[in-house]
Amino acid sequence: MADSRDIIVEEDGVDCRLSTWIKRNDRRLTFKSVNTLCRKGLIKVNGIKTQASYRLKKGDVVTIPSLSVNGDEPTPKIDPKLAKLLLGAIILKDNNLIALNKPEGLASQGGSNQGTRHVDAYKSTLQFGSKDPPRLIHRLDKETSGILLLARDVKTASAFAALFRDKQVEKIYWALVEGVPKKETGILESYIGNVDIWKPSIDRGLIGQKKSRQNSANKKKALTFYKVIETIGSNYAWLELKPATGRTHQLRIHCAELGNPIVGDRKYKNGDNKNSKDFPFSFKKLFLHARCVTFVHPISKKTTKIEAPLPKHMGLVWKHFGWKI
Repeated sequence: MADSRDIIVEEDGVDCRLSTWIKRNDRRLTFKSVNTLCRKGLIKVNGIKTQASYRLKKGDVVTIPSLSVNGDEPTPKIDPKLAKLLLGAIILKDNNLIALNKPEGLASQGGSNQGTRHVDAYKSTLQFGSKDPPRLIHRLDKETSGILLLARDVKTASAFAALFRDKQVEKIYWALVEGVPKKETGILESYIGNVDIWKPSIDRGLIGQKKSRQNSANKKKALTFYKVIETIGSNYAWLELKPATGRTHQLRIHCAELGNPIVGDRKYKNGDNKNSKDFPFSFKKLFLHARCVTFVHPISKKTTKIEAPLPKHMGLVWKHFGWKI
């Protein structure tokens, strides 16, 4: 399907009905239109025509038409500046895999009010003569920078889906948080559901929400390991975060629950973000970066470690604080 996009199902979509999951990921579509597209075979799972009632599994690749249901939207135009930015963001490319250092502020995939300014809309730019355009293996939040992996063929996409499903990919994030955690290392554990992601009740206090999550419906366990690397007095801390699960906004929610929200996170923090006189860059950008991924390459069988340099706004602060990478 030429005008389509592929979405990898992550942990927060496991056991979700296909029609419900698609409606959540593409709000332009109604349940009726999703059922029609499934019946016509225009929506597929792992390349196969699938019923709207199908229950999703982690690693499933869902193909959704990029155009409207009526098919009357024009083919989206490529922005040469964005295409050039993505080409310059490549930090690894082999016969099977492409790794991007995704810029902050650029979505991985399309969605409500997203238009075509997302990585998935530019996959033909990253095709490099392959038979098919690359497929996203996983996702990063729009506000999060760092490593984003794309498979250059179906075999590699399927192999990586298995790696992620079996938790064979180690992901390390770096974050700048407000304040300093009481413990230098720890485990952050809670239950996260859609209500926490789309309508976080920060006015009630995230810690209060955490206590009630385990008994709430449609909540799934989230687990993150953290370590304090550096601090600036009691004002800021550089955290290393290792997610053991893959819930949407997991790291942002966990840092807020810890009492140390990520700098620039306006969604999971009470009050306004105000620049400190000692802070060299605006708080408007999120200080969360997917720094490193490590895995055994499913094709070459070699242990592969990929690191992504910090984005400009984080690099300036690290330099300002005298933190060495």
